[in-house]
Amino acid sequence: MRILFVIDSLGASGAEHSTAMLLPLLRARGHDVSVATLYDAGYGDENHIRAEGFAVRPLAAQHFLGRVRELRRRIQSDRPDVVHTALFTSDVIGRIAAWRTGARVVSSLVSTPYAPERLSDPAVKHWKVRLVQVVDAVTARLLTHRLHAVSEGVADVNAHDLNHPRQRIGVVERGRAPETFRVSTPQRRLHARSALDIVPDAPVVLAVGRQEYAKAYADLVRATDFVVERCPDLVVLIAGREGNATEALRAALREHPRAARAVRLLGHRHDIPELLCAADVLSISSQYEGTAGAAIEALATGCPVVCTDLAGVRGFLRDEDTALLVPVGSPAALADALHRVLVDTDLANRLRENGRNEFEQRFTMDASASKMEQFYLALLQAHSGHGR
Repeated sequence: MRILFVIDSLGASGAEHSTAMLLPLLRARGHDVSVATLYDAGYGDENHIRAEGFAVRPLAAQHFLGRVRELRRRIQSDRPDVVHTALFTSDVIGRIAAWRTGARVVSSLVSTPYAPERLSDPAVKHWKVRLVQVVDAVTARLLTHRLHAVSEGVADVNAHDLNHPRQRIGVVERGRAPETFRVSTPQRRLHARSALDIVPDAPVVLAVGRQEYAKAYADLVRATDFVVERCPDLVVLIAGREGNATEALRAALREHPRAARAVRLLGHRHDIPELLCAADVLSISSQYEGTAGAAIEALATGCPVVCTDLAGVRGFLRDEDTALLVPVGSPAALADALHRVLVDTDLANRLRENGRNEFEQRFTMDASASKMEQFYLALLQAHSGHGR
């Protein structure tokens, strides 16, 4: 099977990183895989994926129609069986370019981009979101053979928001490599904390992700202000490059100097497994999101998770079982849940054990690659002999 992935880049964000990790496993199963990107991000997985012999070729064209024409020529030349797109711009370019080429077109749903919470972002123009939503819905309905969602919740929300038949959306969850995200041990914990200059017994909260509006890091700062009253030696680590909400995060830190003393902005990091080993709990304060990759990584290493109760994590994280779920936009509730994990050893151990078991059963890269392969094979079988 020949598979061409079309994606903005292979940078370090969730969809990009998940795609990069999938490539070697599909190749190991005998499939020919390549990637067309809109640009080189200059960070993330691009270089090492190329070093492993994969064709990761940015489109030379810089404008929409030029990219469509260039990608169409590449599809006609390489004749992939499946064109798999991800992220809005690449979705639309890939869907149009593959039209009537004989390739089967799949688009991944990796988040809930039309959630009402997104419209509260002051940088977002409502009319533009609605226009994008219409374009997404029409091209998904007319120019794809199937949609792929990273969780049941993401599938359900997008079926509604895109007015798309739910039965045409298959769910294959993301995975992570167990050899990379190994279970934390006391030795690894001490070593990771030493590298961060954190004392062994300090309570540590970790957040991972770019400083974007969706991540609601200002809520985490406000929650920190509550927790630090009860845990004066609290350390909060935020790992992620600057983004469109960096100024809001800095403003929250200025408004809450007590929290600011506990928070460390680490910037972009390549050592997330070590950071998870150093942490007592992973905090996800997001207003909207898909299946958060950092949550899967936390399950793998045995780091308890506190997450906002997002549509995207439905069918993935279970409250009081594999995580603690709290209402979106409630720093007080987030603080209470973080504090519970930090002081209740039995709760933390239960979340840790249940999360690791869940990871081993559902979220290894082998499991994800196997399910994705079956998804493609079923797609080809269902549409054999029926061009678009």
